[in-house]
Amino acid sequence: MGEAARYDVVQISDFRLPGGTTSSIAEEVRAQSEAGLSTALMHAAGSVTGYPIPWSTHIRRILDLPGVHVATPRDRLHATVLVIRHPTVIWSTPSTFDHVTADHVVIVVNHAAIDGAGTRHYDVEATDRRVRSLFGLDPIWAPIGPVVRGTVLQQTTEVPLRDEDWVNIFQMPEGAAERETFIGKKPVIGRHSRPQPGKWPDTKEDILAAYPNSPGYDVQILGGAKIARRKIGWIPDRWTVIPFGGEEPFDFLRRIDFWVYMHHPDLREAFGRAAMEALAAGCVAILPPYMKALFGDAALYAEPHEVLALVDEHWSSPEAFLAQSRRAQEFARSFSPQMHLRRLQELGVAVPETGATRQDEPAVAGTDAQAGASAGPQPTFVLNLDPQDLGLARELTRGLSATGSPVVMGLVADGAEKDPLGPDEIRLPGPPAFHLVEETGAGTWRRYITQRLRRLLADVGARRVVTVGTTIPEPVMEAFDGQAVEHHWVRPDDGSPLDVQLAVRMNAVSAIAADAAPETLAVTILKESTL
Repeated sequence: MGEAARYDVVQISDFRLPGGTTSSIAEEVRAQSEAGLSTALMHAAGSVTGYPIPWSTHIRRILDLPGVHVATPRDRLHATVLVIRHPTVIWSTPSTFDHVTADHVVIVVNHAAIDGAGTRHYDVEATDRRVRSLFGLDPIWAPIGPVVRGTVLQQTTEVPLRDEDWVNIFQMPEGAAERETFIGKKPVIGRHSRPQPGKWPDTKEDILAAYPNSPGYDVQILGGAKIARRKIGWIPDRWTVIPFGGEEPFDFLRRIDFWVYMHHPDLREAFGRAAMEALAAGCVAILPPYMKALFGDAALYAEPHEVLALVDEHWSSPEAFLAQSRRAQEFARSFSPQMHLRRLQELGVAVPETGATRQDEPAVAGTDAQAGASAGPQPTFVLNLDPQDLGLARELTRGLSATGSPVVMGLVADGAEKDPLGPDEIRLPGPPAFHLVEETGAGTWRRYITQRLRRLLADVGARRVVTVGTTIPEPVMEAFDGQAVEHHWVRPDDGSPLDVQLAVRMNAVSAIAADAAPETLAVTILKESTL
């Protein structure tokens, strides 16, 4: 049985979720990457999202970051800290994580256990039991704020709650300057949210009270207005409506004076990431009263029918408006990435000192690739592309090693329990990742695979690459394009003719059919090598 890949942090969630869950994960992963920590992203399909949609753009944007890797629930790995975000995901996923272990397991509670109408969204104690069963550890329940903490305590006091909230971190966006005056000649009221029924007030009267169809106000909506139209019967002609994803939130928020977020009375926001974005942009936020426990004096609070009175009051006093805007931005700055790194340190993660080199590959027990690459004969990187050719690739690796050449193998395999890692082997994404269609986000996946291979070559220090496979997928070709590597292609002996055009494009020094013993192939490769 191969040794487990080791990571500082493993993040488990349903990465299809489009909103605060995945954006919060992305912020934490960015902080971990910048600090030099290794992170594995492990998708667990839950009941929260029942549609065959691609991963959130928040997740796709972090796949290329140094130290970030994609893992599957079947992989064999160990985490210093395993972070599960969204309790419903871990409760409902069919994945069993048979080979995933950790020193600590944290359940980040970013969704209310009970809503304002008393409806249970998940069973806290049952979820706790399932996590204990899956990972063999007592999990730490970590609410992201006082509101969601209260909903957990409404259900039970029998699960171990973290003393401090696991608040979402927030990186102030570039260009978040202090406001100096109003946007225009009349108050600009704005909101942005996902197009879900709970994100809007429940009645026509409340919607129009908070977002008036009046010549005295400019109302801007990011996220669509289908829900409002159902309630009102029409879309007010004085509203400007932008569909969800139609503009970057920060660009939108820079055009807003008053960010007004009124929603369904049954909803209880666990944190309110959209509100935090508005505060960071310097908007004066007007929120439901219960959210004062989250944001304190960084925002104003009102029921829908009270919104315009607050808007008018602060419009008539620029000094009060600017003072409130600055309180908002100062509050947003306090949720820094350093806060997240400190709580990881408390759980045993060794955070490198500032300026430390980022960890690009997980540590694998028994592997010393970089040490082997630093001295002696020219190191070789063997890339196995098909699980069916694994035996050939390993025999070839042993043959090359016997000649005194340090060898590291990149193993593309379809499940850790079938193909445990051996010494000097590193697991890479499985075959489906090389052939995703464009509609499912292939561009991001291909960039991830290409950049990971390039970083791996740099870490190993290899200038000689031996690729084992019937053909070479495009992301692999892109990884080697323009690189100072000598490429050898070993093709399984399946009787197929050599693809000469492919061999020429990859600038292969040799293209060898595997019709001889691996030891002979190794000698042939080294004989034809120019290194």
